Amino acid sequence: MKLVRWRTSDGTTKVGVHEDEYLVELPFATMAEVLQHKVADIRRAVEEAVSSGRRVDSAEAELLAPVDGRTEVWGAGVTYQLSRSARAEESGFEEIYHHVYEADRPELFFKSAAWRVLTDGDPGGLRPDCDDSVCEPELALVLNRHAEIVGALVCNDLTARGIEAVNPIYLPQAKLFPGGCVLSTAIAPWWSIDTPEDLLITMAVYRGPELVFSGETRTSAMRRRYDELVQWLFRGEQFPDGVVLSTGTGIVPPLGEGLRPGDRVIVTIDQVGSLSNVMTDDRDMFEGLPRWL
Repeated sequence: MKLVRWRTSDGTTKVGVHEDEYLVELPFATMAEVLQHKVADIRRAVEEAVSSGRRVDSAEAELLAPVDGRTEVWGAGVTYQLSRSARAEESGFEEIYHHVYEADRPELFFKSAAWRVLTDGDPGGLRPDCDDSVCEPELALVLNRHAEIVGALVCNDLTARGIEAVNPIYLPQAKLFPGGCVLSTAIAPWWSIDTPEDLLITMAVYRGPELVFSGETRTSAMRRRYDELVQWLFRGEQFPDGVVLSTGTGIVPPLGEGLRPGDRVIVTIDQVGSLSNVMTDDRDMFEGLPRWL
């Protein structure tokens, strides 16, 4: 049972629950409206809809990116030991990344507005002015306006690694570009996830039929706690329609082995979901995406 957005055959957008092969509509017009409510109220609405709502065959609907309205996507960086070491190796600015890994204040950055978020099956973006880009598979927390964790998503935080490596001040250019933020279609409710502190994350990159990179990590390898990241994010910001916070990556391909156009990336997180996207540096591919705009 997961929370989703979908579009009907007549173009109407709905918000509801995806259960088995069925969709059940919730009494909210948008996902942003859902995230304006407390977790207890959201859970109650979900349980009531599942028990008595009208079911629609999911084959009749198109699943959309799981965020809308004023919801933003933010990211946390250098939350895994491997990420700290890799960033230092890539850039030569070893002291900066070691400091932020150990510091009380985490690295937090804006990643995407809702209207730019893509989802499973959409193309993943590569900056044409960077020859070393990587996918960063991450667990993303879905937070309501009250700083409560509503659920979790799979995030592919695509990054122009070669740009950030030149100078960490270039981070916004390395993180914000068409197709740079991809989220799984379905929000796994937090109350449905067993041991969220120790979830398996896997990634595979295929170039044609050939597997060119694979890796795995567990969320238990994170230095930061979920509540710690959430507290810092909300310390100086307001999110009236909630926010998605991607929690950092513990899987980093070796230097010089970045993505190429046509590569297919598959990211899976236990109990949360999966993502599959084919990479492109063709800006025209993103015209009209996301499809719900």
